[in-house]
Amino acid sequence: MRLVGGHRLAVVCASVLVLTGCADSTQGTPAASGDSSMVSTTTTVVAGPEPFDPCTIPKAAVTASGLDVSTERPDFAGLTTYPGWKNCTWDASGISPWYYLSVMSSINSIDEYLRSPQNQRQLPVQVGSREAVRYNADYQGDPPTGCDIVLDVGGNLMIFVLDTIGSEDTLGDPCTEVQKHATDLERYLPK
Repeated sequence: MRLVGGHRLAVVCASVLVLTGCADSTQGTPAASGDSSMVSTTTTVVAGPEPFDPCTIPKAAVTASGLDVSTERPDFAGLTTYPGWKNCTWDASGISPWYYLSVMSSINSIDEYLRSPQNQRQLPVQVGSREAVRYNADYQGDPPTGCDIVLDVGGNLMIFVLDTIGSEDTLGDPCTEVQKHATDLERYLPK
């Protein structure tokens, strides 16, 4: 069993926590009965829109991009326990892959996410027909062991996170790899 960069994804999940602070809303009105000592409160959770599920990207497209569909993890690091988030993760294909790709989807805004001080060295890039931002999270070091791309998908946030598997060496340019996968898979994202 391989150890996957849990610490690294934990930092991404920390960003998720910051963004989910206001993800769910509640509404309620206290209702007083004739007896003023009895007060009841009704709370209704308002369900918001569901984020895109990256695990619905066709398996053939994932394989064609150079990822191993047999390693698919639909809830890597428990991200989907946070309201308004979904993710799917695959290891690179090959006998000894050195990285994984996690595609995360959220109902949060790209602007909110990019304001996080953890997301450094931001650079505008093009992913297919969409404008995007490539960046390195502070935990990825210098030179970075991973690279991320974030883009807006219909007003929602989509993040491609590429990082090394456990203690594997970085055997290529993480930013080149994440750009390739994001470009390959972009056509399967919502418009």
